[in-house]
Amino acid sequence: MKKETARQKSVAEIIHLFLHVNRLHRIMAEEQISKLGIHCSQHQMLLLIATNKNICQKDIAQKLEISSAAVAVTLNKLESAELITRSQSFDDARMNHIAITEKGSKLLKTTREMFADIDEQFFKDITDEEMETLKDLLARMAENVKSRG
Repeated sequence: MKKETARQKSVAEIIHLFLHVNRLHRIMAEEQISKLGIHCSQHQMLLLIATNKNICQKDIAQKLEISSAAVAVTLNKLESAELITRSQSFDDARMNHIAITEKGSKLLKTTREMFADIDEQFFKDITDEEMETLKDLLARMAENVKSRG
């Protein structure tokens, strides 16, 4: 059995920390979103609707890589909360176009502010130079994986 090298130990520690920070960020975001009375999957779908004018249910399912049934359930909840509207397509009566409401837009503005606060908390003791270094390192790591295949 090969003995683990110092570099392998360091890599394992860094990966563990990276995943831990990612998990903490997700947990904090989920806590903030839940305070607004919605679930993360609803928020994700609302963001998609906000950035894709008159998107249809089929397109949402494809972009989020989930079933049409899951989309339908979430859309019903968003519509009940008055965060979206659905209207029948003029071209195809079988299709609904989905749009965000003013209430939905206000909710997204609130979440953007919440996420900015979370991000600020994560980076509060990190200098601009350190942030640039981290960004460069993460980009290089991503490139290493991309160039693999």
